[in-house]
Amino acid sequence: MRLASVLLCVLFSFVSPKSTLDGSSSHHVQRRDTKPKSNYTGVIGTKLEVFPTWFVSAGDNVTINCIVHNDKMKYGDKVYLHLTWTNMRPGNRTKKVLVSQPASAGIAYELNPVTHEHQGVYTCDDNGSLPEVYVHDWHSMLWVEDAPPKTSMEVMSHNRIQFFSNEAFTLGCQLPNDNAQWKMMRFNFWKGTVTECPGQVSSDHRLSSTITPVHLDPYILYWCENPAGDRSNSLNVSIASVATVVLESPPLPVMEGEDVMLRCFLRDKKTKEISFSFHTSYDKNNRLIDNRLGRGPFEQEGNFTLKAVTKADEGVYKCEMPEGGGSLDSWLSVKARPVEE
Repeated sequence: MRLASVLLCVLFSFVSPKSTLDGSSSHHVQRRDTKPKSNYTGVIGTKLEVFPTWFVSAGDNVTINCIVHNDKMKYGDKVYLHLTWTNMRPGNRTKKVLVSQPASAGIAYELNPVTHEHQGVYTCDDNGSLPEVYVHDWHSMLWVEDAPPKTSMEVMSHNRIQFFSNEAFTLGCQLPNDNAQWKMMRFNFWKGTVTECPGQVSSDHRLSSTITPVHLDPYILYWCENPAGDRSNSLNVSIASVATVVLESPPLPVMEGEDVMLRCFLRDKKTKEISFSFHTSYDKNNRLIDNRLGRGPFEQEGNFTLKAVTKADEGVYKCEMPEGGGSLDSWLSVKARPVEE
C-alpha cells in the first residue's frame, strides 16, 4: 500500500457524507467529551479534519489533518500527536501509526490519489509520552465507494436516518445469491470501533438487524460485508441524544426529477410521544429555504416538498421547531437519471 507524503500544517467539521460549504467535512467527526480525571495537570483538545470529505471515490485526492484546537497550558511542544490508521479488511483490522509529530506543529497527511487500500479508521491521538496530560482523541472513517456496491443497505422501518435516543429502527441488506457469509457491521465514531450489529437475522436473501440506539452514540456508520471484502453501500445514522427534533429525509440517493418530501418530528420530553408540527422551518446549507423560489409551499402538518429535484437541490438540510429546537444535519443526495437510448 502506498501511503503518501507528510506535510506540516496547522489548519476544520463529516456533516453528512458530504463536505460543508467551506470545503471541509464535519458530520462524522466527533470529539471525545469524556471528562478528564482530577489528577491530570493539563488537557489538550485535538481535532480530526479531512478535505474535501470522508466519503470518496478511488482516484480522489484527500488531505487528513490531526491538529490541536485547545491547549491552554501550552503543552503542545511536549506532547506528540499520532495519526493512526486501522485497515478495513474483514478479520484483519490491524492498526498502524502513520505519523507522529509535536502537537504544536500538527499533522497534514496526504493521500494522492486515494485507493481502496486507504479506507479504514483514522484516529487523532497522542503517543502517551506525557501521562499527566489528558488528550481528547477523535475518530473517523475514510470510506472509498465501491461502484457499484455488491449489495444494497436500506432503512426498513423508517424513511429517515435520524432517530431519537432509545427509538428502535431496523436496517436490512438485500443479499446476492452467492452463499457468502455476509454480516452487518457498524462503526462507532465516538469509540472508534468496528463491531458486528446485534441480533442479525438472515431470511430470503435479506440480512436485517433491529437496533435501539443509546444517547452516547450520536453517529454510527452501518454497512454489510462478506469475508472476501465485498460491501454494500453505507448508511450514516444520526441519534438525537439531546435534541427533541429529528428530520425525515430520504436515506438513499433520489433520482433527478422526483419529488422529495421533508418532515420534522418532535418528541415530547415527558411522554416520549412523537408528533408533527405545523410551525416548522427548513434550512438548506445553513440558509432558510425561501418559499418565493417556487420550490413548493409549506404543506399539511409542516411538511416541505422539493418538486422535481435536480443536482442543485443536493445539500445539507435541517428543520427547526419553536417548541423543540433544531434537528441534526442530514445530507440529501441526488443522482442523475440514466440516459435513455
